[in-house]
Amino acid sequence: MLQIDWGSELPPTKPESLLVVAVTKDDIEVLDQRFGAGVMAAATSASFEGNPGDSFRFSVSAPEFQQVLLLGGAELDEVAAVRRLAFEAGRAARSTGVVNLVLDVRGRLGADDERTARQIAEGLELAGYSYERYLGEDRRKPARLETVTVVAPGDTARRRAGTERGQIIAQAISRARDLGNGPAELVTPTYLAETAGELAAELRAAGHDVTCEVFDVEECERRSMGLYLAVARGSSEPAKFIHLTYKPKAPSKGRICLVGKGVTFDSGGYSIKPSDGMLQMKLDMGGAAAVIGAMHGIARLELPYEVHVISAAAENMVSGNAYRLGDVFRASNGKTVEINNTDAEGRLTLADALVFAASLEPDLVIDFATLTGACVVALGPHICGVMTRDDALASEWVAAGEQSGEDMWRLPLPKPLMSMLDSKIADLRNTGERWGGALTAGLFLEQFNEGKRWMHVDIAGPAIVEKGFGVNIEGSSGVPVATILEFLSRGAAL
Repeated sequence: MLQIDWGSELPPTKPESLLVVAVTKDDIEVLDQRFGAGVMAAATSASFEGNPGDSFRFSVSAPEFQQVLLLGGAELDEVAAVRRLAFEAGRAARSTGVVNLVLDVRGRLGADDERTARQIAEGLELAGYSYERYLGEDRRKPARLETVTVVAPGDTARRRAGTERGQIIAQAISRARDLGNGPAELVTPTYLAETAGELAAELRAAGHDVTCEVFDVEECERRSMGLYLAVARGSSEPAKFIHLTYKPKAPSKGRICLVGKGVTFDSGGYSIKPSDGMLQMKLDMGGAAAVIGAMHGIARLELPYEVHVISAAAENMVSGNAYRLGDVFRASNGKTVEINNTDAEGRLTLADALVFAASLEPDLVIDFATLTGACVVALGPHICGVMTRDDALASEWVAAGEQSGEDMWRLPLPKPLMSMLDSKIADLRNTGERWGGALTAGLFLEQFNEGKRWMHVDIAGPAIVEKGFGVNIEGSSGVPVATILEFLSRGAAL
């Protein structure tokens, strides 16, 4: 973890340092006053205009040799812009191989010292993230960057508190990313369950009340989880139903269940995916990765709610024992479902997980899933789709996303589309028609919330990153860990 500190003035120059200066278009004219006419001329010649994405690197020799990077961008009045600037500064420092980074954002930050410090700390920490488990030593990035000084006038004590919080959030995001980036051969349902158990033990050792319970296939059968077990039965990897529980030290302000889709590999079953569509399906457990990663932050931040993290982990594979199109299975709440698409497996695993969550008598249930390509078609690759009938809950969640740099957009749950899920031989089918596929998926899940306060978040777009954006590199993003932690910190809609 980086050592991050704050100051109101530039610190003395240290060897092996990089100074990063945030620059807008309005600053171009004063570059010569700060760095000299030669730098101004060189920057102009390199077409550096202070626009977002612009950068210009040079060196100065007074008082001693130092590398300088100008980063262009808009005013830092949005969370995403602050995190992105810190992320780019951190990446530049690591690529340069320096030990010390000075980030000069004087006159660029808003008035909320703690919040902006959190955002900068998140960006700086995530700049150092990479998944290197399978890389040879010669390809691993050396962790040279050790200290960062952020230069901006303000309340240093509040900013240090925000920095600590931001680093915890970044650690939680990184844990989620590690789970998502691991190949399916490694991250099986058993591995996911073992990781959850190890996390619980680690947090207990740090003084937090966190426990982990894992149901095997026999226990899931006893609980009549027919939809979940139907998906899992085609794989030689056994299903593992994961239940993590956190209890705060002070009296709890409420009980919350976070349910994450945990399909550790999705072949599509007999509705088999093409090769290109299957390539990223080790990441189809992005919801489970997010809620397990979030538990790290929930406990470390000592949030004031009793939180249950739940994931019905399974693989969706093709074999002689795999479930078939036309089969009918019974969920743990008694509803029967006709299978008309084995590639719509996530909602089946989530259905039994939601019924289990409801049995805990929660005040709120939220599920997270890389559920539908239709959501990506509707909202693009950077935005999560949010579905609930609770206006206050939706508003608070979207606001938490805005404060976390993760984009959320509310989608409807139109009751007339329920007719698409009609079945002649069962209570409902698992998919509707092509149109409105994300919405009918949400409507399907609603049949299993057992009347509890509930929200569904489809993370299929931003959870699986094919082209880097914001603070996300290719692979697993860890979305929406930051929003979960912000939402539970705010608590206004609970």
